[in-house]
Amino acid sequence: MIKEYFCRLVCLIGLVCMIGPSSAFDLPRFYGNEVVVTALRLPQLNTDSPWSVDVISKEALVGKSNLGQALRELPGLDIKSSGYLGSVASARARGSTSQQVLTLIDGRRLDSPLLGMFDLGDILLANTDRIEVVRAPLSALYGSDAIGGVVNVITRNEENSFSISAGSYNTQKASLSIGGTDLSLIRSDGTRQNGDYSAQQFGQKLGWDVSGVGTVNAGLSYYNADKGVPGVPVSESDPHSASTPGDRQKDQNLSADISLKRDDGGLKTEAKLYYNNLYEYSRYYDFFALQFTDSDFRTEQKSFELTQSRDFTRNLNLLHGIEAREDSGRSSYAGTHSIDNYALFGQMKYSLPALDLVAGARADQHSAFGAVINPRAGVNIKLADDLRLRASTGTSFKAPTLNDLYYNNAAWQTYGNSALAPERSRSAEIGIEKELGDKASIGMNYFVNSITDLILWDWDLTTNITRAKNIGAVEARGGELEAKYQATPLLDLFANCTLQKSEDTRDTDPASVGKNTPYSPEMKYNIGAEVPGNVRIIASYVGERFADGANTVKLPAYSLVNLWAAREFGNYTVSLSVDNLFDQSYYETVGYNPVTYARLGYPMPGRVMTVSIGGKL
Repeated sequence: MIKEYFCRLVCLIGLVCMIGPSSAFDLPRFYGNEVVVTALRLPQLNTDSPWSVDVISKEALVGKSNLGQALRELPGLDIKSSGYLGSVASARARGSTSQQVLTLIDGRRLDSPLLGMFDLGDILLANTDRIEVVRAPLSALYGSDAIGGVVNVITRNEENSFSISAGSYNTQKASLSIGGTDLSLIRSDGTRQNGDYSAQQFGQKLGWDVSGVGTVNAGLSYYNADKGVPGVPVSESDPHSASTPGDRQKDQNLSADISLKRDDGGLKTEAKLYYNNLYEYSRYYDFFALQFTDSDFRTEQKSFELTQSRDFTRNLNLLHGIEAREDSGRSSYAGTHSIDNYALFGQMKYSLPALDLVAGARADQHSAFGAVINPRAGVNIKLADDLRLRASTGTSFKAPTLNDLYYNNAAWQTYGNSALAPERSRSAEIGIEKELGDKASIGMNYFVNSITDLILWDWDLTTNITRAKNIGAVEARGGELEAKYQATPLLDLFANCTLQKSEDTRDTDPASVGKNTPYSPEMKYNIGAEVPGNVRIIASYVGERFADGANTVKLPAYSLVNLWAAREFGNYTVSLSVDNLFDQSYYETVGYNPVTYARLGYPMPGRVMTVSIGGKL
């Protein structure tokens, strides 16, 4: 099957090589050196970073609706989704869980303090400038949740543009950006019964240069969605059916922030206040009570951050900061609770022509479990003009969620544990990058990640009580390979591959010890070609994964080919994207039928075609 895909891919590459290039709507060449900010909280060339950073440009996001779709083709990152638009999507990095990858927008954390993660499908991308993904523990800078890494969505400040599109499953999208105001609309009938989805996202960014004070920036973002929740199919023979045909969910997410930046003779200061309010309402059918039940939960995050940095010499930069955050949540089972976190962090960066050395640490004081300190260090060495070596190590942690601490369901005798400690990790990485002339490059990374004190829900057979406990552990290790080659002035080739082994070393279930952790494939790769500004084709392979800790339920491997093509007509650009070009059937997660308890996969969408037109105003 894979050989068949590659034969088709070669034919498609040969076809697109005959297409003339567009002069204006250029996708990025793969040989530039982007400036990144997430790994150090400072602008730095990507090639100088001790940590692995991938950048997805706004041009590469054309045709992608949400963050979950945008991250699929990166090495070291595994995306799990339960279907088309509106379905829950999450990311895992280097053997971590979805709760151990921190999601940011413009440096502002999004992960829910109640659930411990953020649905990547709820982040629309119309106003996104780029996405930076750091595959490394970053608790030394960002605190909790960054065991596997950080995904930072960086939005545009001001751009007058528009885009409209229509596609498969009666999907329509529209976006408009004018002077810092962004509006996005999307709706779809979905691929399954009760799989419809509609959402609206509004954003406003304002900025002022105040004499004697500095630059003041303010932002507001609101997301509203109405989703059908189809559950698993009724049976494998009817993949478009819904086992929960009447269930609905509504999400309303509100965020606001204000910041002050100033430069006092080289001392750069940024103070930021932000507020997040995440609300979810669900209406689901209770198959025991034989009636619909309404439930909702709300979480709030209030945070203040102050960061300062100074170049003391040409070679030495020092950065330090403080953070104060209150997380609160309310749900029918966890009740209403608040937790506080206060942090101090510092970082030193020392640079020479052939060396970049970074060391830092952060101390967090958490109201639920006390103090934790997480250090990290990294080095980037220029061994030759065309050869670089990077190495890093550090620790990280994930705080217990409000559900972990306070969950209380007497009917099922399931309880949280207010005495929980944070999940902890120790990680190390070494990588090498080699430029092969001025048209090709290759990079390799090897990583190890040891995660302990994992929070698991332990069922006591003698009391029939299930309680959250710090009793799990995972050992993950693997390698990543990335290669890029400019075959001709009109054709770029690129590939990445991830090999990993994530093993359960301690668990409540003895059958799970020594087994692969769920939803972590041992192998995945992406191979693609691009005629800059015209066509981009990517063939992806995701190896088989287990869907349970005991490794009794296996999801088969799958291969996909995605195509994107664009052409400029005056001030406008018309593009076509085709995801799952060969209409393959595949699954990324499994669930239970609420009546029969049969374990079935959530069908992923077949071929999805989208035609778009957009341009600058």
